[in-house]
Amino acid sequence: MENGILKELSALSDEERAILKGQSKIVKGDYSSSDSFIVNSKKLLGGDRQIDLRLHTRFIDFPEHGHDYMEFMYVCKGSITHVVGAEKLVLQSGDILFLNRHIRHSVLRAEREDLGINFIVSDAFLQYVFHNVENNPVMSEFLTRNFDPNGEGEYLLFRTKEIFPVRNLLDNLIYALVRGVPGGHGVLPQLLSLLFSYLACYKETLVNGLRIASPEKMLRRSVAAYIRQNYPKASLTELAQTVGYSPAYLSRRIRETFGKNFQTLLQEERLRVAERLLRTTELSVDEIIRTVGYENQTHFHTLFRGMYGASPHRYRKSLPPQSE
Repeated sequence: MENGILKELSALSDEERAILKGQSKIVKGDYSSSDSFIVNSKKLLGGDRQIDLRLHTRFIDFPEHGHDYMEFMYVCKGSITHVVGAEKLVLQSGDILFLNRHIRHSVLRAEREDLGINFIVSDAFLQYVFHNVENNPVMSEFLTRNFDPNGEGEYLLFRTKEIFPVRNLLDNLIYALVRGVPGGHGVLPQLLSLLFSYLACYKETLVNGLRIASPEKMLRRSVAAYIRQNYPKASLTELAQTVGYSPAYLSRRIRETFGKNFQTLLQEERLRVAERLLRTTELSVDEIIRTVGYENQTHFHTLFRGMYGASPHRYRKSLPPQSE
């Protein structure tokens, strides 16, 4: 990297001067407007910029936080240690860490010679370059989950110290953001797209990646999978044994997570299966009722009519004839 840019990037910021004079905590209001400390891209991206960079703040631990954008850090000198859950990720010079918008992490104190460059990338900018990486399974899937409003926390760690094309691209990206280049608006997406493409070419540099599901999402998956696989004879007691909770505690968690109780979720799955069997098989209604786990036919008819607006017989008759 050009010495002039490196010197400019490593110069003390106003925030770092305040820390060296005794400021003991990060001023969260400089980064976030939320109580849960979600770093706001609008506070870091100047004007109408969609991508920018800033030197990671040194001389202090940076507390746990999230982002409303995808961030990636490139360590151009020294080392930076991130903490994700109970895991420490030590980034050395040349390493790149991608963090999607759903993950939370903290960063341990860095010293004067530890230079970590944070790239702030808006969703709008990522959408613009996304079509260039659609055939890149690692980065396209990572970006897809980043865009998902219900996505899970995820990071990707690349060790690229010995990969000259990648480091050269990052140096060019840094230069373009710091100094500006003619046609920079069009150059920046190309540089980021090339970076993603090179990382796909050098797959061996991806040394660590993790998707972090919240307890609520893990519970949602477990409950949905259990009901889907066991709907004829599913029971809350059996599910509780499967996931390791007491039935009473699990019942409360299901209601909090789904907004419905276990019996309602089971009933909806049974009715969905029954409707599919009415459409796709020649089984009689009585056979379908037994197949999905009901013994009381009158009860089933009432439930089915409530969900689909007609009795099972009338519903089947209303279906268009299946093509041969």
